[in-house]
This record gives sequence, structure tokens and C-alpha cells, in this order.
Amino acid sequence: MIQRQWTQIGEPMDYIPRPHLKHAVLVPLPSSSTLYKALLQKMQTIGSSIKIISIEEIKNPLLEDTYESMKKVIARECPNHNPNEQKLFHGTKSDAIRGIVDDGYDDRFFNPIGAWGKCILARLPYP
Repeated sequence: MIQRQWTQIGEPMDYIPRPHLKHAVLVPLPSSSTLYKALLQKMQTIGSSIKIISIEEIKNPLLEDTYESMKKVIARECPNHNPNEQKLFHGTKSDAIRGIVDDGYDDRFFNPIGAWGKCILARLPYP
């Protein structure tokens, strides 16, 4: 096999196909990714007994397109065109994930006995 003699800059870009018959898909986040490592580090500051089994991103291409457009609008109004974007993380029981993917995340349900169970939220600066 011939080596290409190039170096990857940044994280590899994953192609995620448009979901079929659904507006969103669950995409496993590789443990080697920067985002996975940052979340793992943040969770360990909350408590050393926390164990991350897996991390999945809910991808909704239609909402992502809308989000990126709005981010550009907001960035134009911010100093240095920096919208100070943050990532939010939601932890829940596995049986509730399908409901979030199918019906969307509704923060009105956040309470200890809510539809999506107990939640852990963490904020990290976007890399």
C-alpha cells in the first residue's frame, strides 16, 4: 500500500447520510474525538465515580442548517464576530433516547420525574 505523505489537520470530517423517514439520527461519537475527550474530562471534574459508557450525537440535518444560518446572523452582531458558542450535553437513560430522537428534546420535561429521567448538563466552550 502506498502512503500519501500528508498529515491530517484537525479532526476527520465524517459524512453522515441524510436520515431516511426520520428527521434525526443517532451517531456514535468516537472515543478518540476531541469532543469525547473534553466531555470525559469535564465529567471527571463532577465526580470520579462517573463512568461514560458511550456518547451519541443526535444529528438533525434540517435543524443544523437553520442553526448554522442563525449563528452567522448572530456572529455579525457580536464583537470580533464571535457568537461565544457553547455545547450542551444531556445525559439520560437509554430507553428515553429514542423518544428524544423521534419527538425532539423539550426542556420543559426536565425534572427528576420528567419524561426523560434525571439529567446531567455540562457546558463546554466550542473548540
